[in-house]
Amino acid sequence: MKAVIRKIKLALIIAACLSGAWLLVSEHSPVKAQEKLSPQEMRGKQIFLKGEAEGGSEITAFLGGSDDGLPAASFTCANCHGLKGQGQQEGGLQPPAINWNALTHAHTSPLRRQQISPYDETTLARAIVSGLDSTGARLHPGMPRYQMTDAQMADLIAYLKKIGTTADAELGLSGERIKVGAALPLTGPLAQVGEDVKAAINAVFADVNAQGGIYGREINLVVEDSRGDAKETIAATRRLIEQDNVFALVGSFEPGGGQATDELLRRSEAPLIGPVTLSPRLAVPPNPYVFYLLPTFNEQGRALVDFAASKAAGQTPRLAVVYAQSEFDADALAGVREQAKRRSMRIVAEQGFDASNFSPANIVGSLSKEKPAFIFFFGNSNQITAFAREMERAQLDATLLSSVAMIGRGAFSLSTAMAKRTFLSFPAALPDREGFAEFLDVMVRAKANVRNTAFQALAFAAAKTFIEAIKLSNRELSRPSLIQALERLHDFKTGVVPPLTFSPNRRVGATGSYIVGIDLNQQQYVPLGERLAPQLQP
Repeated sequence: MKAVIRKIKLALIIAACLSGAWLLVSEHSPVKAQEKLSPQEMRGKQIFLKGEAEGGSEITAFLGGSDDGLPAASFTCANCHGLKGQGQQEGGLQPPAINWNALTHAHTSPLRRQQISPYDETTLARAIVSGLDSTGARLHPGMPRYQMTDAQMADLIAYLKKIGTTADAELGLSGERIKVGAALPLTGPLAQVGEDVKAAINAVFADVNAQGGIYGREINLVVEDSRGDAKETIAATRRLIEQDNVFALVGSFEPGGGQATDELLRRSEAPLIGPVTLSPRLAVPPNPYVFYLLPTFNEQGRALVDFAASKAAGQTPRLAVVYAQSEFDADALAGVREQAKRRSMRIVAEQGFDASNFSPANIVGSLSKEKPAFIFFFGNSNQITAFAREMERAQLDATLLSSVAMIGRGAFSLSTAMAKRTFLSFPAALPDREGFAEFLDVMVRAKANVRNTAFQALAFAAAKTFIEAIKLSNRELSRPSLIQALERLHDFKTGVVPPLTFSPNRRVGATGSYIVGIDLNQQQYVPLGERLAPQLQP
């Protein structure tokens, strides 16, 4: 009987996803005071890890006997000596440890097999600038020489005195646990969404912890209440970073107008994996610390234009765009404009509207004069329903295009005639029975309710992605190693979102969208083909 009930639940979840559903605050234990790096030592850490000084000031590196300077960012200390200065294999060589204890004791060079006297600040600075060891002998030719100011040298040496110590430990990270944060609406109109997302993330972490954690580390979730509001979201994120001292954020809810939160993450260099959002908010260049899972409305708009081109069968159809004046809808509009221009397709009308003063009759009346073959509608569920009714009443014969993420189940309120000529972008994954079975199993084991399939599946995928990146980082986990691991993910499958691929220049894991039709009888969406990635060339 339990197996039958489980299968029924799985079928209901998959049906809910196809029908357009894609539209445990941890107990706060007192944060122990931890010795922290001073501002000078933090500046030195940036030089060590990134090869650049505060404010992005460039440091120059010289290789071998060459006098041609190169950016030190390409030859950072951490690349050869390890993130904690412990020394590591590099290209078949064994660079030495450069923590302060190793530097200030006599030792044998693993590269030159020579006895090295203890360094002091003066001889260490000489080694970094001139390539001479503490005895005055030349260092291995693989060791670059660095040109930097006296102040930058002082910063670097100050950090080397603390590297690998308790003060240098990553916030939220110990040998036994990893503290992860999420800014979620726990009060206010979106409180149910926040509770459901929290339950999904906690379920994944509980499942991992029950199996011994990752490399012996347990993952603990801390949640701060964002109320689903942009101003409160930045306050919640700041508390997570500055008071709760989390190592990274996973699955935070991202409302519109959250640029300040984005900037806080950039300044704090705190990674955020899988924000739960209708559409990623990408700056130019994108924030290197935020990893989105699903494509933007911009990309969905471009995919819809490609679909319209395929339906036009070689003709050049007339296009119109109707859009709400909001951040997300403007993003979709920009995508339509971009792809229409790329395909030499003419947009004959653009009609923006204020949600508080939406008049479908006036808009349809204006569009009827232009006779568009395709109308892209970017608004909410109620708005597209009213607009479609007016199209039918005015006998405006055009194909209607929109996004499932915007209108949700509103499409199932359309008339039969309008449903047949309405097509939608579907950015998530078509349900994979095996993947959704895992999602359901994890939720059941955690005794968590599955109420908001769309957002919970996205949160589940974010937590799975974070765990995979931790595994790739091995035991030498740090924020830089986590980001590097994420950038190495290729076609990573969570089962509930499309395969994810990131890179140093890519911060949205999945590309393209399915284009789906509407089955009113079954109350579900019907995919019309393979996932459609917007073409760069017509």
